[in-house]
Amino acid sequence: MDVVIPYRSTPEDFELRYALRSLPNVPHDRVIVAGDKPVIISKAVQHVPVGRVEDRYQSSTANIVAAIHGAGVQGEFIVMHDDIFVLRPWSFRHEHLCTIDEYLKGGQATGRYRAYVESTQDILRSKGIAEPLWFGLHTPTVYDALRLADLVDGFAGHRYLLRTLYYNLFPAPSERRRDVKTRVWRAPPAGADVLSVSDDCARTAGFRAWATAQFPDKCRYEIGTDGRCLILGYGPSLWDDVERALDGGDFAAVIASPEAAEHWPGEVLAIAYDDDHADRIARSCGFEDTTWCGRTKEAA
Repeated sequence: MDVVIPYRSTPEDFELRYALRSLPNVPHDRVIVAGDKPVIISKAVQHVPVGRVEDRYQSSTANIVAAIHGAGVQGEFIVMHDDIFVLRPWSFRHEHLCTIDEYLKGGQATGRYRAYVESTQDILRSKGIAEPLWFGLHTPTVYDALRLADLVDGFAGHRYLLRTLYYNLFPAPSERRRDVKTRVWRAPPAGADVLSVSDDCARTAGFRAWATAQFPDKCRYEIGTDGRCLILGYGPSLWDDVERALDGGDFAAVIASPEAAEHWPGEVLAIAYDDDHADRIARSCGFEDTTWCGRTKEAA
């Protein structure tokens, strides 16, 4: 099965890097990232560009459907997000948290998110499902491509949460499980199969130290950083600097300002909007050997 990761960019693509490193625990064929293009992915990852959808719930669904059509996904496939880390060999199991009614009474769903949960429940009850289940677990899941694409077409214009809508309309025997998402950082318990973290958790030093220790080895889905990285900035000396830099041999990657990218004849890895941004991108990719052209400020 292919793995599809619907993606909205985050600083340094940090969580995505370690989600990709956890994929040896998930039997799979291709890896497809749909949505924003991460800087850190290698050519082993197929990227499907998708226009930004501001509504986060609709965005994820739009990215998944774009992957089906844009990458030719067929049959069953796995969806996981960049905040999901698979800790030991994994296989899909039908699991739910509780009923939607129980979930709403628990008070966890608020604001727009609650409105989406309630709308999903209303749709399912209108389809004759008196007590729909809540499938909003933060674990990898499996869909059928044709069923999912048809479902999304059929509910165009409605507000719903895809995973819960899909598994209630295409039911299978399911067991209850606790969710794996943590919103205050603590290491997962021994024996845990999957971990998911909130945005706030992902920024903590504790989580980042844990991730780098848990998954220390680069994987084939990350960009190779053995060569040199050329950085094209905004300074007036840019093209003179480039001419001198190219005399020293080839570069593995290029990071460029928007203006420089327009004139660079080859592939550009990433666009940087100032010197600091370019340095951060190079560091996040793991480049140790960088050559600056047109730097506008002194290096720190």
